[in-house]
Amino acid sequence: MHQNLNTLFRSLICFIIAIGFSANVKGMGLPPSSLILSLGASRISMKPAKDSSIGGFKLPKPGIYVKLSAESYFNFRDFVHVDLNMSINKGIMDNGYMKESRLCFNYGFGRTYKIAKFSISPGLCYSSVGYENTLTKKSIVETRFAPSLGMQTDLIIVSSDYRYLGLFVEGSIMFATPSRWVHQLTVGLAWKPSFRKPDKDIYLPQ
Repeated sequence: MHQNLNTLFRSLICFIIAIGFSANVKGMGLPPSSLILSLGASRISMKPAKDSSIGGFKLPKPGIYVKLSAESYFNFRDFVHVDLNMSINKGIMDNGYMKESRLCFNYGFGRTYKIAKFSISPGLCYSSVGYENTLTKKSIVETRFAPSLGMQTDLIIVSSDYRYLGLFVEGSIMFATPSRWVHQLTVGLAWKPSFRKPDKDIYLPQ
């Protein structure tokens, strides 16, 4: 099971990178297509598994969020994107603790303005939740899998042909029964990992 998931995740990452490079080839004359790396803090909303060993469940602190996105523009404002994101959160419960990881694969579209960028992203989310009661020495692991919908807004700080830095807020919901959902709200920075300098203008002798 874990081997199959690892193979799937590696394939998805290769797929994202391939789309990013092919987009750069096709996007001549349009805003350069990009690979965007996003880092942030995530807050999740979920109900714990129903078990007598789980009580006093809380999620007091935000978790870590990482996303890799490939964007391809088909005009100067509109783009499509594919991304893979993962978050890790920790919670507490009576006489124990929990750990949760949430992996989502999304494909969507968006629009860029002067100071802001908006995107909407249907996708699929897989979440693994582990509970450990240290008093009863009982461990529980459960998985949750469901379609999802994410919406993101970026406040653009820096934007040029080869540079991008934005402050983003993203919300994502899973379409499952309340006992199975893992909704998420994330705040962080989106960065284009490129160190290429803008092309210099060519001056012809008079």
